[in-house]
Amino acid sequence: MKKLIVGSLLLLVAVGILGYSWTQAQTQNQTRTNSHIIFGNVLLTVEIANTPAAQQEGLSGRTSLAQDHGMLFVFDHEDYWGFWMIDMKFPLDIIWFNSSRQAVFIEQNLQPCTPQNCPVFTPDTKAMYVLEVNAGFVMAHQIGLGTTFTFLNT
Repeated sequence: MKKLIVGSLLLLVAVGILGYSWTQAQTQNQTRTNSHIIFGNVLLTVEIANTPAAQQEGLSGRTSLAQDHGMLFVFDHEDYWGFWMIDMKFPLDIIWFNSSRQAVFIEQNLQPCTPQNCPVFTPDTKAMYVLEVNAGFVMAHQIGLGTTFTFLNT
């Protein structure tokens, strides 16, 4: 009888852990949505990072990003949001925007870094949105401070 109770308890714990893990995975998948923006006369498909988990992960670990894609970090308030290139596999341009969606700070051709030498890039102006795109995007599309983006209804 004792073995049956212990076995049943272990089974309940295992089911609980699996259920929790599945729920967390589903929640994370639901928070990753794609949208479209017009930025510098370019149509971009952007993955929206609007949760702390998605924002912390960003594009880390990915091997590439399609030329017409990016990741848009959406914060709930303006602040001096710092970004680094830890665990990145390819260089990026990063553009910070204020709440009016105007570019207020730009860093170009940021290279992947190592844990021993990984600077944090922080704007000198508060931002509410941050866009990561492939390196060279800013130069190719003549993006400058004040350039705005618009969400498209899709």
